[in-house]
Amino acid sequence: MYIETSYPRVEGDNAILVSPKLQFSGTKCLQFYYHMFGASMGKLNVFLNGARVFSTCKDKGNKWLKAEIDVSLSGMYEVRYFYN
Repeated sequence: MYIETSYPRVEGDNAILVSPKLQFSGTKCLQFYYHMFGASMGKLNVFLNGARVFSTCKDKGNKWLKAEIDVSLSGMYEVRYFYN
């Protein structure tokens, strides 16, 4: 999944990516990379089953960063990425 947030953007714009429902059983590691470079960076929030499991904001430098979140669930869930 990819969200492009470069200029021009309207203040208050949000980007939302939603995965198809994924089967979870036991403990899993949700991994993704993110790149947040520039003075006008907003917030990145990741939700799993309605619970925020990751959040970061502001400039992180001109590099891709890896996030790894351990989750322990059983059933079908969507992963949602919100950028605002």
